[in-house]
Order: sequence, then C-alpha cells, then structure tokens
Amino acid sequence: MKRKCIAIVVVAICAVFFAGNAMAQTLNAYMGTSPENNAKIVQFIKSKTGVTVNQTFQSFGEIEARVKAETPNYNADIVIGCGSPLAFMAKKNGWSVPYVSSAWKGVPEVFMDTNGYWYNIANFSFVLVGNKDRLAKAGYAMPKSWKDILDPKWKNEIVMPSPLSSGTANMMRFAFLGLYGDDAGWKYLEALDKNIHHYTRSGNAPTDLVGRGEFMLGLTSDENVKKRIDDGYPIFWTIPEEGTGYDGTFAFILKGTKNFDVCKKVIDVLGTPEFSEIMAGIGYVTPRPAENKLYGKSVPKYIKLDLGQAAEDRPKNNDIWKQKFRTDFK
Repeated sequence: MKRKCIAIVVVAICAVFFAGNAMAQTLNAYMGTSPENNAKIVQFIKSKTGVTVNQTFQSFGEIEARVKAETPNYNADIVIGCGSPLAFMAKKNGWSVPYVSSAWKGVPEVFMDTNGYWYNIANFSFVLVGNKDRLAKAGYAMPKSWKDILDPKWKNEIVMPSPLSSGTANMMRFAFLGLYGDDAGWKYLEALDKNIHHYTRSGNAPTDLVGRGEFMLGLTSDENVKKRIDDGYPIFWTIPEEGTGYDGTFAFILKGTKNFDVCKKVIDVLGTPEFSEIMAGIGYVTPRPAENKLYGKSVPKYIKLDLGQAAEDRPKNNDIWKQKFRTDFK
C-alpha cells in the first residue's frame, strides 16, 4: 500500500512538472508584421524550438500605444515586429529586459543593440505600387519621382497608411522630412494629401487596394508586394529616383515576463541564417546574407536617415500631423 502511495505521488509530481514545463513553452507576443507573415514567423519558431507563440496582431503604432498603456504590467512576454520608435523607447524607459544572444554574433550593429535590449529581425522599406490595368486604361506611366505624384491628375487615386497608426507611414513621413528638410517636407506632405483618397490603418493595406484595382497608386510597405505579384495581382512597383526610407522590424523581451528563458530561445532562433532566409523570402533585407525576393541581391537606394532622431521626433510630428491632416484611417 505504501509503495502504491509513493508511486501515485511520484506520478503526480511528474505530471505537475511536465505540465509546468509545457506551460513555460508558450509565449504571448505582440506581433506587427502582416497576419500572414506573423503566421510564418510563429510556425518557424515552433518548428525550431517547440515554443508556441500566441500572437496578438496589431499595427506598429497600435503595439506602441498598447505597450505604453500597459506599462509596467504587460499582457505579453515579447514583442516580435515593431518599429524603431518603440524599440528605442523600450530601452530608454526600461520596458525591455536585456539579453545578449550569442546566436546573433557577427550580425551588423544596425541589426542589434550591443547590450541586447532589442534585435532588428529585418529591414523593410516602402515602395510605390501601381495597378497595371487602371494605369493602362488612363494612359498613365508609373511616376519616376516622388514629386510626380503631386500632379493633380492623381487626385483621389492614391492611398497610403496613416502615421498615427502605422509604423510604415511613420517611416514614410520621416523619409520625406529627411529628403526635403522639415519645412519643405511638410509642404510636400500637404501637397500629397490633396491627392490621397484616404489613409489606411496598416502599412500593407495599400498593396491590396491597388492590386484589386480600387486605386491607381499606393505608397505601401514592401513586404507583401512580391507575394501579391506571385498571386496574380496586376501590380507595378518602383522606388522613385530619390530613393526610399527604411526602418527595422524589431523584437525585444518585455520586462516582467515570467518566461524569460523561453523568450531567450525565441530571440536566439530569430538570429539564425534560416530565419533570415524566411524573411528574405517575404521581401525583407535581413541580418544574415540572404537573397531578397523583391530586390534580388541588390539593396534599395536609401534616403539618408537618423532612426534615433526619427524616434525622438515622432510625438512632435504626430502633433503636427493632427493639426494639418485628417486623423481618421481605415
């Protein structure tokens, strides 16, 4: 009888141990790439580590607002996919917890914080997309310069995301301010606004709106353009002669997580060559060398930018935006 009781206790202890271990292999994450790309990332993490990531998808701007609102009691363990403003603020304000991952050794510094407060899993840019059928019917060619899209012929035929919700749009805004300077940059955005039909919540939404022929042109994130072309959408894409902006897609561990060791596994696997292949296959420029499916082996022409300054200026620029432009988005 005594042996039987001991056996039962041992089985119970083992059950508790393995249940606790299984629970520890599950993470909650805020993820800001598109839903389909989030799914690819989650699947990759699961296949390589066994960790199940329960994701909450929101745009970069919405994740930033959520993290700010929840501080210091976050409803997630980790962020996988946010813009530089949140990553830099998280380090500065103590919202992220540092972890120096040996799996990221040899990666250029632009892709990781030396103290491990954030990791940039991929750079993304924005491009100009056009609907082939709509452009052909109108007899219009794809614009060659960013200033070409100020022509009144494009009135109500352009869509772009709102910088109040989208990290991609924040990148667009600081790219134009960087390209033209603050005064001329705001004047450029005011002129562009006259041709914008509406602003979208997500940085990827204009790709689909233009692909479906609802609008002729869109300023959009580059990450899903190749996939939509492969899917048969009649899309042209280009980077006008002045170049494009860029930002990173950042990951960091949220302070206070009870699953720190599991988060470290995820950070490690995000630094592998295999993961760079996944992200390059989507259309990103990656930490490890990998052929980009949109750009090939070339790197886009980038406008010279200071991402740190852009992050500092975002609240001020949002206030200016609210004074000058529509604040609604869909």
